[in-house]
Amino acid sequence: MKIVWSAEARQELRAIRKFIARDSEFYATRMVARIVERVETTAIQPTRGHPVHEYPEALLREVHEAPYRIIYRVSGDHLFVVTIVHFKKLLKS
Repeated sequence: MKIVWSAEARQELRAIRKFIARDSEFYATRMVARIVERVETTAIQPTRGHPVHEYPEALLREVHEAPYRIIYRVSGDHLFVVTIVHFKKLLKS
């Protein structure tokens, strides 16, 4: 399955890295790697994520890499990473 990162998801990933790097470059790199790895393993079994409860009609799914929600959708043989959201943050409407 091909993974496609939206501009928003790429921006969020950079923001996560930048935020964590203020305290630790090591942990910033580690967190980004964990998120990317979670996306890659999800692409192998895309139905393992659960529906996004805020938007059940949108066919969005999510997996977690604490403390983040990785929001994605599947279309054909593509997994589209829509956004990455901290657990405490509300999804944009």
